[in-house]
Amino acid sequence: MPRAPVALFLIGVLGVVSVASRGEDIPPDADVAPQTLPNTRPLGLDKALQNLDVDQQQRVLRLSVFANGDVPDEYANAENTVGYTVRGIVEGGKLYATQCRKCHGRLGLGNGDVSQALKPSPAMLAYLVGQSFAVDQYLLWSIAEGGKPFGTAMPAFKDRLSRKQIFAIVAYLRADLPDLEDSPAPTRGSGTAGANEPDPETHDID
Repeated sequence: MPRAPVALFLIGVLGVVSVASRGEDIPPDADVAPQTLPNTRPLGLDKALQNLDVDQQQRVLRLSVFANGDVPDEYANAENTVGYTVRGIVEGGKLYATQCRKCHGRLGLGNGDVSQALKPSPAMLAYLVGQSFAVDQYLLWSIAEGGKPFGTAMPAFKDRLSRKQIFAIVAYLRADLPDLEDSPAPTRGSGTAGANEPDPETHDID
């Protein structure tokens, strides 16, 4: 998957990080050392990070690892076989409610029931998912591997959820986290044709 030059990528990241830096989850007493970060930072990045607080540094470092292509091919080259279908969104909504909501909140604003006990606070997914760097492969990698390598307590979901389940959560996030609790399950008929099929026009990453 082609990627923008790292320098240009990080300029965009640094421009939005002040809002996105609500962060991922790490309990105040967690014994996780940010120094376990992969040694793959581009030249000059450390200097660029000097004016950011620790929470912001963790976020930018995660993005720099992905931008440099320093993630396993199983994530970098992953194909979203779920797409942004009605069925995928509904399934993703159920998974989000059970796996993500308590930290990230009903609307993805990082204000779930346990968010006050976490520092940095959970990521503002509703904002993050709209950023140019948050391609499906980035979201898959972040959810599957979690935040421990970057000094946060975001759990790794690769042993809890299948790849299709993670992509269903991605579909739900990209649909702006709709309220599905009172919505009927999708059925066959007008308006739902092809609901089980991915749409290559909307989910393929160039």
